[in-house]
Amino acid sequence: MRNKKLRVLVAGSGGQGILTLGRLLAYAAIHRQWSVSCLPTYGAEMRGGYVYCLIVISGNRGIFSPVSGQVDIGLFMHERMLRLLRQNVKPEGTLLLNSSLIQGEQELTFKKLFIPASEMAESLGNLQVANMVMGGALGCLISQMFLPLEMADLISGIEQAVGKKEARETSEKALWAGWRWAEEKWKS
Repeated sequence: MRNKKLRVLVAGSGGQGILTLGRLLAYAAIHRQWSVSCLPTYGAEMRGGYVYCLIVISGNRGIFSPVSGQVDIGLFMHERMLRLLRQNVKPEGTLLLNSSLIQGEQELTFKKLFIPASEMAESLGNLQVANMVMGGALGCLISQMFLPLEMADLISGIEQAVGKKEARETSEKALWAGWRWAEEKWKS
């Protein structure tokens, strides 16, 4: 069933590109001319502290709060943040987990997709785009289960959220890798 409103929590550790991924998703929604709100939250530490972003997207017009107790999708890049924030995901929600850094969470009762994002990013030659691999998988999930998001929307988001041209090119490759990986997993 496709929803008109989607709530997403993107969480990880400082330095993993969580805020960039949150901005990218918000800009992708704007590109679709959807209503969107984005609330970034982070600790005082430069690296390794907590970071998360709540994004609310609506296919309908209207202003709404990004504050949400229960989200439809939780994307987690770090195990500590998963333990801290998984209660914010609806019981019927979906988790996207970076299996490169999150181990042994098989007992979770949510629908879940383990994505080897860090390994995939390394194979692309840049570990820093693991967030974009996860973003591609997230985009594919949104497209297939919630709202008609397209890769062109995510690429538009890259142009807004990522500064340097070469970083945008690498980010686009990583988005495609994550999207295709998730597409294959949904088929099976």
